[in-house]
Amino acid sequence: MNFLVYFDFFIGVLLQLFNPQADQIKMMTATWDHAVNSKEKLQNALTSESKMIEADVITGHLVDESASGEEKTDRIPIMGHPPAITSDLSLKEFLDAWNQTTKILKLDFKSTEAFVLAIPIMENAFKGLPPSRLPWLNADILPGPGPGGSPGVDADTFLGLSSKNFPDSILSLGWTTQYNDYDVYSENYINDMADLLFKSKYLKPVTYAVRASFAVNSIPELQYLLETSPAGSTLTAWCSDPRDVIDDAKLVGLVRTVGADRVYLDLPGGVTKTFLEAYTTSGAGSATAALLTSMVAAGNVFR
Repeated sequence: MNFLVYFDFFIGVLLQLFNPQADQIKMMTATWDHAVNSKEKLQNALTSESKMIEADVITGHLVDESASGEEKTDRIPIMGHPPAITSDLSLKEFLDAWNQTTKILKLDFKSTEAFVLAIPIMENAFKGLPPSRLPWLNADILPGPGPGGSPGVDADTFLGLSSKNFPDSILSLGWTTQYNDYDVYSENYINDMADLLFKSKYLKPVTYAVRASFAVNSIPELQYLLETSPAGSTLTAWCSDPRDVIDDAKLVGLVRTVGADRVYLDLPGGVTKTFLEAYTTSGAGSATAALLTSMVAAGNVFR
């Protein structure tokens, strides 16, 4: 075992020792506003009780409301989700408004073009921000279970330019997926991601965005991925399709296996609530269970 491996292991131990229990709970109970891709949704998100904002970045035309809906000719980064090509909210306007808040932001880039064109805008918006305030930068960079389609973001471009221009931002890396009654993050999917990070020499912590309904069937694979990833890396288990069925017992197993300090939950409120109730009765530490129980009873972890 060489020096770098020892060092990586040592840093991982330190992160676990000094990560307060309350921070572990915050990771599992964080509340989100999703698809904040319009001025109306942005205004609602800025005044909501949610702690995190997720928004999608595409390229297209900004609708000029003062010109009876006519489109501007410039193709710029705007807020929206494919197949949309217009929006009433540009990335610049979005970031200017977000900068007036303390909310955590996750930007989901839907194409390589959107990410590349967004770089100068983000560099200006992030100037002077402490690392703790920098947004998560998310992209699906590999095909995944379902099976998922071809990713819209080139992996090498995303990793290379993120590392160069935003070295302190957390990268959220995902696989494209598609609804399926049952699927897993197989060894091939895991190895593809691990190999990608290794070849790009990316050594900073990342969070892996995993579809919760598939992640609960992939505990050994995801545990292996975290064990072979840069120290401090995490999972973000998400669910955006109401058809997805998430087994609470399996999700508890995933969290307990990889560690509550290594899993963010980005799930609908009702799903989060049933999970937390299952988690508190699954043998969680007494202090953790007591804290979760009080939070569930108070109703202050759900939107």
